[in-house]
Amino acid sequence: MNNKKKFNFSGIAAFIIAVLLLLVLVPINIIFSYNDKKFDMTEKSQYTFTDTTLQLLEETKDKQIEIYFLCPLDYLRDAPEYLPLYYQLTELDKRDNITLKCEDLDANPQLQSILNPAGNINLQFSDIVVRCNGLIKHIARDRIFPYTYVNDSSDNAMVTYAGEELLAGAIKIVTGGSLPTIYFMTGHGEPEIDGNYATISKQLKTDNYDVLPLDLSAEQKVPENAAIVVLSGPTSDISSDEADKLLAYAGNGGNMAFLIPPCETEGRFDNIEKVLEKFELGIDYNIVTETAASRMMNNRDYEQDAHYFNVTYTPATDDFVVDLTSEINSLVNNGIQGGISNTRSLYQINSTGSGSIEKSSIITATPGDEGYTTNSAPFGGNDETAADAEKLNGQTVKLELAFYSYNKTNGSKLVAFGTDDIINSENISDSVSLSQQLFLNSVTWMYNPDVNMNIGNKDSSYDYLTFKNAEEATSTLRIFTIVPFVIAAFGLFVWLKRRHS
Repeated sequence: MNNKKKFNFSGIAAFIIAVLLLLVLVPINIIFSYNDKKFDMTEKSQYTFTDTTLQLLEETKDKQIEIYFLCPLDYLRDAPEYLPLYYQLTELDKRDNITLKCEDLDANPQLQSILNPAGNINLQFSDIVVRCNGLIKHIARDRIFPYTYVNDSSDNAMVTYAGEELLAGAIKIVTGGSLPTIYFMTGHGEPEIDGNYATISKQLKTDNYDVLPLDLSAEQKVPENAAIVVLSGPTSDISSDEADKLLAYAGNGGNMAFLIPPCETEGRFDNIEKVLEKFELGIDYNIVTETAASRMMNNRDYEQDAHYFNVTYTPATDDFVVDLTSEINSLVNNGIQGGISNTRSLYQINSTGSGSIEKSSIITATPGDEGYTTNSAPFGGNDETAADAEKLNGQTVKLELAFYSYNKTNGSKLVAFGTDDIINSENISDSVSLSQQLFLNSVTWMYNPDVNMNIGNKDSSYDYLTFKNAEEATSTLRIFTIVPFVIAAFGLFVWLKRRHS
């Protein structure tokens, strides 16, 4: 008989094994606790910085940077979906040149004057402000944690994390020495940025642009730091020299916005047309009104006015790279009416396209069952332009009121509107709010103030089970609960049987 002695994991043997495990595990736990070592096991490393951010932090280690988080830090630590920002802010605070300040705006109201000296930022609870050498970059909380939707359903929204991209971009901007600057041209009868354009100027500053006037006739060229040059509300033409400077700027990939409302001029805006022609666009010398009462809208005094009328935002198509109108049209589909006021019309030159220029209307007149009912009346220009304006009437004539143009060769971009009412506080009304939003979207398209660090959003990884109906879900849940119980019971039975064998 072969009698093999079985090793019994009980009594003194079990005690010795337990002591050995303690001797190994306790020191390991103490070592890791002392070094505060953490392992980021998330699929996209939500809690740790990418190499791109680490390199930026190394390059800017000689800059003194302040990061204000406008609420207690514990607010993040107590919410699992906000932990990525908690860990990254605490990591930044460990660096010698970065100071993290967690402040409550309600408890410390003087912060408004420190972080918002110009009064153009709408600071909110849990926003972030990054500051260096007097430059300020504001990051709104809802941009840090945007929502994404599972299976395109608003019922399955989950929070994603864009904080590292935004923080790295903000640090790069404030340590770089200047914000992207939008220049408004002066010297041709334009309203001032501290006057009728003060509201839009404040809005642009809120969006992290600097806004300055530009007398281009006094400059050798468009300033190097120009993100966009705006020509808005001129009552006289620019000079030939200014046109050449704008074209040189565009040739180097510069961006421009032309808002050219109707005005009584003697002759044409030859030099403005010269610039627009390079983008294959032109302006009509007319003023457009609506003759159908059903498409007229209210003016500033809430009275129906033929100069204020409903418009259509040209839908984006797969034929073009640029999409400026989908967001606006989603608002239209939700019942918000879009309009424009006191506008001239514009047109395309070489409508088939040159190959290097992509262009499209973004605002047009809206037809009714009877066709188009807008009226084009000559306004400014000369006899030739007056005759052209008269031809723009009729039920089949679709007037185009705003365009974008994109030079795919050098990257230059331009938007052109036939009115400045959308940014002029003296004339703007609720009827044109969507068209104003389209202008702001166009500004972001031409030059996004956020530096693209190519880090992207970091999504949490989730696994999903999809069931056809409640019965299938119930059956599956039973399997996941009953089967493990049966296996455990069977294992217990086998163990008991062998224990007494």
